[in-house]
Amino acid sequence: MSGKILAVDDDPMNLKLVAATLGKEGFEVLTANNGKEGYQKATELLPDLVILDVMMPEMDGYQVCSQLRKNPKTANIPVMMLTSLSSIEQKIKGFDAGADDYLAKPFVPDELIAHAKALLRRRVSEEQPVTEANGKIIAVFSLRGGVGVSTLAVNLACGLALLWNEPTVLVDLVLASGQSALMFNLPYSRSWGNLARLPLEEIEPLVVNDILLQHKSGVHILASAPQPEQNEYLNGEKVAQVLKILSRQYPYIVLDLPHDFQETTLAGLDASHEIILMLTPELAAVRAAVCALNVFENLKYPKEIIRLVENWIFPKGGLPRSDIEKALGRSIDLQIPYASEPIVRSINVGEPPVFADAQSPLGALFEDFAFLMSKDSHKKTKPQTPTQAWLRVIRRFQQRQAKKS
Repeated sequence: MSGKILAVDDDPMNLKLVAATLGKEGFEVLTANNGKEGYQKATELLPDLVILDVMMPEMDGYQVCSQLRKNPKTANIPVMMLTSLSSIEQKIKGFDAGADDYLAKPFVPDELIAHAKALLRRRVSEEQPVTEANGKIIAVFSLRGGVGVSTLAVNLACGLALLWNEPTVLVDLVLASGQSALMFNLPYSRSWGNLARLPLEEIEPLVVNDILLQHKSGVHILASAPQPEQNEYLNGEKVAQVLKILSRQYPYIVLDLPHDFQETTLAGLDASHEIILMLTPELAAVRAAVCALNVFENLKYPKEIIRLVENWIFPKGGLPRSDIEKALGRSIDLQIPYASEPIVRSINVGEPPVFADAQSPLGALFEDFAFLMSKDSHKKTKPQTPTQAWLRVIRRFQQRQAKKS
C-alpha cells in the first residue's frame, strides 16, 4: 500500500520514529514541527492521512484538526491523534474536533502501521464511486466429488481471461481443501484466511484485491486457505460481500464450489448468474445431480441459468447420454471426453490445458465452452483487438457451419 502521510509533532524524536516506522512500509512521510506548520502543509500538500500530536505550542492538535475539518480542501482527509493523553475525556475531545482515530504513545510500530492502513483503506473506499455490479458470476458445482469441478472452473476462468484479454477472478470456495492455486502453480501466500476474521464492515475493495493471487494468463485467484482452520470465521455474509465487490470490478467471476450446501456454498450459488452442474456417466453421479436439481428448484433458481456438463473420467462403460438426459429431464450442454493423461499432467505441472495447449482437442473444447459462457454483449460484438483465443473460436465455429451446409 502507498500513500502520502503528514506527521505533525513538536518532539523531533517522536517525529523521527513515526517517519521511520511508516517509511519502511512504503509510505511517503512528510513532517511538520508544530501545529501551525502542520496545518499549512496539510492545505498545500493535501496528504492522504494526517497524524497529529495533541500537546503542541501555539496551535495544539485539537485546533489543527478542527481547522482541517472547516477547510473544504482538507475536510475529508483522515486524521489520527497520536498522543500520551489517553483519558476518555481527551479522546472524546479529539473525536469532537473531527479526529478519525486515536492512538496512545508510546505506540507499538505494528499498531501504528495497522491503524494508518485502515484509515487509508477507508478513504480509498469512500472515494471510489459506487458502480453497479456488472460482472458475470458463474458457479461450477456438483454434489459428488471427483467429477472434475475444479478442473472445469480453472479452465473456464483461464479461457475467459484469454478470450477477452480482461482479468477474470477464480474464487475457490472449497474451504476444506481447495486446490485452485496449486492448479496454477502458485504459492498459497494469500487466501481467504487473510480476511476470514475481519468484521464485515472492514471487507472493502482494497482488502479483497490485496489478497488475490495473479497468474500470467490474466486470472486472479482468491485461494482457499492452506489450513482449513484459517477459514473458520468465514460465513455466507462475508462471501456475499466479497462477490459483490468483485462483480463491480471484474467482468467475470468463476466459483469453484464444494460438494455441499453449506452457508458459504449457498452464498456463492445465490450470487451466480449461471450454474454449471457437473456429473460423470455413472449412477451415483446422476443421483447426486437429481438431488442438486431438486434443491435448485426449491431455492427458486431459474431453470435457464443451469447448464449440465458431463465429464467422462473413465474410458468406457459409462451410462448412455440419452439415459442420463431422460433421468434428469433436460439436455446435457457439454460433454468432456475421456482425457485422463492431459488432465493429470496439467494438474501436476500447474498449467491448465486451455492455457498451455490451447490448440489441442481438450484446450479447444475448454476455449469454445468459455465463449459459450461469456456475456451476450461480448459474444455479439467483435473485439476491437481480437485475441488469438477469440480468433481460434470463431474459426472453429465457421468450420462447423461450413460442414453443415
